[in-house]
Amino acid sequence: MQGTFGQVEFVPLPPRFADRVRWGSVVVGCSMIAGMVLLFGLTTYLQGIVHGHAFPDTLPGKAAAVLPPLGVLAIAVLVLTCRRCLRGDYLVVASAQATRSALLFTYLLTLALILGSFAVPIVFRVWRDTPELQAPDLLTTFSTLAFATMGFLAGIFYVRPSVETLRKYSDHPIW
Repeated sequence: MQGTFGQVEFVPLPPRFADRVRWGSVVVGCSMIAGMVLLFGLTTYLQGIVHGHAFPDTLPGKAAAVLPPLGVLAIAVLVLTCRRCLRGDYLVVASAQATRSALLFTYLLTLALILGSFAVPIVFRVWRDTPELQAPDLLTTFSTLAFATMGFLAGIFYVRPSVETLRKYSDHPIW
């Protein structure tokens, strides 16, 4: 059940699912932003208690502390923009494909940043007050990974719904 209007291709969505995309993307995106800000604040606070200052002393350490949360914030912004893929109760196919591609790219980049932030304290000495290499901060690493994965899955759910999902939300037997 696809239709075109001019050069834009549309796919009809059940009205309840379209409402879920409109409101759910805002809830998930804002929750991710608030959660990452709180997690980053907690991490810097705890590092300040342990080391006397919030950020590592070396540039790789600072990059490892800042870049993964920025990747998650980018995913949150993409989840917020899932709303722009809707025109009424129709999914704009070109916008949905662009959003899916951006979500996938940002998620893979964020995974690489998380892996890098996990490896930096093992390879480099990032705090000057400790003479040896340290273990990575597992709370931040796994929490950032969880935020990124949940945001990616929610965004993909909104811009590429399965037929089963569409049947679940549909009031009509067209699906």
